[in-house]
Amino acid sequence: MKASAYRPRVLHLNEQLGWRGGEHQMLYLARGLHQAGIDTAVAVQPGSTAGAAARRADVRVHELAMRGEADLAAALRIARIARRERFNILHAHTSHAHMLALTAARMFQCGARVIAHRRIEFPVGRAALGLARLKYVLGVDAFIAISNRVKETLIEAGVPEWRVFVVRSVTDPGQFVHAAQDPQLRARLGIPGDALVVGNIGALVDHKDHRTLLEACRTVRDERPDTWVVIVGDGPLRAAIESKARSLHMADRLVLTGFRQDIPQLIRTFDVFALSSSEEGMCSTLLEVAACGLPIVAADAGGVREAVLPDVTGLIVPIRSPRRLAQGILKLANHPDIARELAERGRRRVLRDFTIERLTDRTLAVYDRVLRGRVGPRHPAGYLAD
Repeated sequence: MKASAYRPRVLHLNEQLGWRGGEHQMLYLARGLHQAGIDTAVAVQPGSTAGAAARRADVRVHELAMRGEADLAAALRIARIARRERFNILHAHTSHAHMLALTAARMFQCGARVIAHRRIEFPVGRAALGLARLKYVLGVDAFIAISNRVKETLIEAGVPEWRVFVVRSVTDPGQFVHAAQDPQLRARLGIPGDALVVGNIGALVDHKDHRTLLEACRTVRDERPDTWVVIVGDGPLRAAIESKARSLHMADRLVLTGFRQDIPQLIRTFDVFALSSSEEGMCSTLLEVAACGLPIVAADAGGVREAVLPDVTGLIVPIRSPRRLAQGILKLANHPDIARELAERGRRRVLRDFTIERLTDRTLAVYDRVLRGRVGPRHPAGYLAD
């Protein structure tokens, strides 16, 4: 095979209209590959936030309607794009995109290899028969898991261990380290300047467990009456969160910002960041918060320990434990020396270990293994070291 056949030409697939952690990570990677001189494009929904962000990063964009994982018309269009532009890697960044990529490669025989990026720790079930077996066991050339915990869920579903590579999520440190603080932002949110602000960033969905966060902050408020809670994000549980806050007599101290673009500035209005999730692949938001030098207390969900080292770069508490989460918040709020030391260690670790360059290099190593046929029982995958 010619050496040029081993050079990756990558089409990233993502059918989400919104802008969450997975879309951030896809754009970080596409941007890094583009800057490294790799032929790279993204296929996204018309009008998606990811498409607009890719254009701003000078990454080529293909817009096509993708109506679920069984959309044969979308898969055929992906196959045609891959053949026309000679992409040899289809890199799927969601579960539905994963199936569309498989259909384009296997049914419509576009000639590309399929890589599926898995970011969530939700169990996928033991894939035994039919489409599930094709999707998780037989069809994909390689999986990229963002943490060891996510890798474990894939193996539990029947994916051979040698097919799963761990490439951790990253952040763009410069975007957060150098973000200027907005001295008027607290006032615009209706928060007193001297308040204790506990922040959280994430979609308003069940596994983020904002109920535990609110219950913890109700306890914190008993000791620190100046406590406020700011939750950045939107989602289907907004009304339920507002109702829970009212039942805890916290409605007057809760700010739900909805979707925001000014995340670095918002982080800098917080005093403590509290992650209450019951399930997480790794949570790249923790990296963004650490890059800002903010102290973190996080529930021990999924791959969180790979983002926050317990008692080294932050505090880790059991999931679904309002009492322990409250204790962690109070420890950081009442002991600023401890909080500063943990935060500074976390900031240094993110700047060193969680960069776009590292994501790009490790993903290129996976592409190279796949294109050279070096993924198999004789070629262990695992975590890609430098």
